[in-house]
Amino acid sequence: MENSSSDIRYSAATLPAPVLGRDVGEQSPLLQGPDTCRRDLRIVLKLLTPGSYSNLLLVFIPLGITYGVQNRDPELIFWFNFLAIIPLSKLNLRKLRQLSSMLGPLGGGFLHAILDNALLLIVRIAAIQHGAAHIAQSCILGSVLANLLLVVGWCFLVGSIHNRELIFNTTFASTASSLMIVASTSLVVPSAISEMHCRVDPDCEDKLVQMSRSVSLALLFLFLVYQHYRWRSHRELFLEGTSTILADSSDISRILFGIVEGLLLISVLGLASMSAYFLMRTMSSVTDSSFLSNRAVSFVFLPLATDGPGRIEAIVAAYNNHMTTALEFAIGRSMNVALFITPTLVLFSWVAQSSVPMTLHFPTLETISIFLGTLLVAELCRDGKSDYLEGAMCLVTSVLLPPFLHLRIRRTTQAPANCLYL
Repeated sequence: MENSSSDIRYSAATLPAPVLGRDVGEQSPLLQGPDTCRRDLRIVLKLLTPGSYSNLLLVFIPLGITYGVQNRDPELIFWFNFLAIIPLSKLNLRKLRQLSSMLGPLGGGFLHAILDNALLLIVRIAAIQHGAAHIAQSCILGSVLANLLLVVGWCFLVGSIHNRELIFNTTFASTASSLMIVASTSLVVPSAISEMHCRVDPDCEDKLVQMSRSVSLALLFLFLVYQHYRWRSHRELFLEGTSTILADSSDISRILFGIVEGLLLISVLGLASMSAYFLMRTMSSVTDSSFLSNRAVSFVFLPLATDGPGRIEAIVAAYNNHMTTALEFAIGRSMNVALFITPTLVLFSWVAQSSVPMTLHFPTLETISIFLGTLLVAELCRDGKSDYLEGAMCLVTSVLLPPFLHLRIRRTTQAPANCLYL
């Protein structure tokens, strides 16, 4: 039985996970045309909040910004703005979900690919503006490794609780994994060049900066090619042919809805920019303390704040046997970070004339870890099936990798230098 293009529902393999949310369903009165003002108002008020326990953290948004403007206790400023990033990340996902649902697969998918990692990008831009390119690099490494191994591992484990075998779309998983291999290769090569030549060639650093900018342009080009490949030229490869009847909606209602959601999304990104600025400005007051190291904050805590809500959604989706949706976050976000966020930060550092220019020369052990983790995930996703054993393999591999082994959280200033607090 043939289905027209309007009868094909874009499932988790086609649209990113947030696009598939049911916060504004097909029967939403806001999209159906004439309804009572009271019902419309109730729907709008529902859209203004995250609709989860992250509501409890909303109070830290005004607290963090107020304390930052008044320049009060630096540690309180850091922690208030750190906690504010979490609900802002949830709000960003929610606003993208609403806005993408009305733009269709092409516009919604591309918008999601650009803005899904917006808070991640904002925090790292703030780090570069404060002359801390190494913090931006550490955040990128922590986000990619955690999503590739920890989130994928937990998705496989949790999804196997009720299902003997998990099935997902192989087209997306294999394509994203292949692109991750290309992106990780672009990080390994500069590290190898630095190790081999920069110790004897004093001009090597300048050449490395120029090479990083050229490679960043190539990665952005590949990112755009992938978006065209997925959403236009070969989008049928990412479809799951489930028939459904799309609800009709008023054009005026959709336009008004889009304007409201667009303004709310801009507001969320503006608040996130202010929180990220105050957070990075006071980060040294926390990392100089006796409890947290600079590496722990940049490698674990900052990626946890920006990616935490999405990681929970991915694991919940895996528990409900929506593995393609879960992998869309875990592998898809890692790919977007590698192909879009990282080169964008390199080029931003170039345009902003940063005192410490950011390059693609990441620490050698970390880049090798990303490459090995990408190879493992690509191999596990090749057949489109998974189970708890593969999840255990991902988790054990993450424990064995050097970035996690070398993670130090200082408990006292007198702690030995070789102590590891995992």
